[in-house]
Amino acid sequence: MRNDFVTREQGNFSFHLLPSEKYVQTTIAVRIHLDLDEKMTTGAALLPYILLHGSERFRNDFIIQSKLDEEYGAKLGVSIDKKGDKQVLCLSLKFYNQKHKMIKPEILTVLLDLLTQPLITKKSVELEKKLHSRRIQNEIFNAYHYSYKKSFLYLQGNQQKLYLDQVGSIGDIETWNESKLRNLHQKILQTAPIHVYVIGDIDEEEVLEQLSSCLCGGVEASERSMIPPTPVQSPVKTYHCEKFQSKHAIITACSSTGGITLKSEKYPALVVFNRLLGGFPHSRLFMNVRNQLQAAYSIISILDAINGLLFIQTAIDPASEELVLRKMFGEMKSIKEGGCTQEELEATIKTLKNSYKLSQDSPVSLIDFHQNGIISGKVRTMTEMIDCIDRIELQDIQEVAQVFKGYSIFTLGEG
Repeated sequence: MRNDFVTREQGNFSFHLLPSEKYVQTTIAVRIHLDLDEKMTTGAALLPYILLHGSERFRNDFIIQSKLDEEYGAKLGVSIDKKGDKQVLCLSLKFYNQKHKMIKPEILTVLLDLLTQPLITKKSVELEKKLHSRRIQNEIFNAYHYSYKKSFLYLQGNQQKLYLDQVGSIGDIETWNESKLRNLHQKILQTAPIHVYVIGDIDEEEVLEQLSSCLCGGVEASERSMIPPTPVQSPVKTYHCEKFQSKHAIITACSSTGGITLKSEKYPALVVFNRLLGGFPHSRLFMNVRNQLQAAYSIISILDAINGLLFIQTAIDPASEELVLRKMFGEMKSIKEGGCTQEELEATIKTLKNSYKLSQDSPVSLIDFHQNGIISGKVRTMTEMIDCIDRIELQDIQEVAQVFKGYSIFTLGEG
């Protein structure tokens, strides 16, 4: 299946279209990129949720939903994401297009009004501030997320910007009111890159014309550029621990990929390495640490190809910490020394190819993968990735494994 977007730049917007008859629903997704900024992040995180309260034309959430219900039950959603050094504000609409090949004007009217003329009132702001406090608290009290952040912080040192959460800080919530949020909203529309995705059974040229005439007139045009984040590179070897009231300990080990990111030539080999190490049920860490040693409740390796980082995270019995750490790094050393077998490689490549093929059926996955490429500075397709990993050999895995020098280990242990 085709999975490369047709992209057009116009005014404030980048339009990314993927026509396909396979989808019963059409997906419109808006992604607004902001530099992570400690002074703005909390306010920016509030804005997508405030949009759902109403706009100048659609004065409350009941009117919005009633209008969407008229369009065959269209669904509207918002969220906040973080990619590299960017905070990403997300707004999505899904609807049944009834074989029209175009977007119904009523759908675009709702989208444009919410995006450009939200009703930011004292009532909506105060309500969302309370709800957002809970969102932030959920992040704070997530032990896995906390361990992940700490290991990263001790590796990257002074790059505090990347340490910021996309939801912001609970201490900053009360500094925001309706006036400040209105000003921030206008600033974002004037300065931030705005990406609009449409995936579905559509006519490419007609929908581009629709988007251009509807959206580009709603926001003042300005020049915007994307500078890819600098990958984190650190040779340090550190260990830190904190007490935590739990029956098990959480260990997160963070390592630099030596500057290899999504735009690098060696990226496909790094993806295969990560999956072979700890990304699948047949991986080294899962089989040899969790199953064979029975020393971990869970274990996984995660590749952050935007920042150039590899994480290994595991939940263990605290008494097994030394054994698990020795075995974790022993598996990495084994791959570095050529201990990976052809059978392991083939199983990993086969499973990874199936994973990409399944992701091609998901509009959300396609958009997320494309966004990773935009922020990293090189857009790849999943078809391209399948072709690349098909050519990966054992020596490629051994070579890419050599980039891992330093590490930061953070243990959140029993109190």
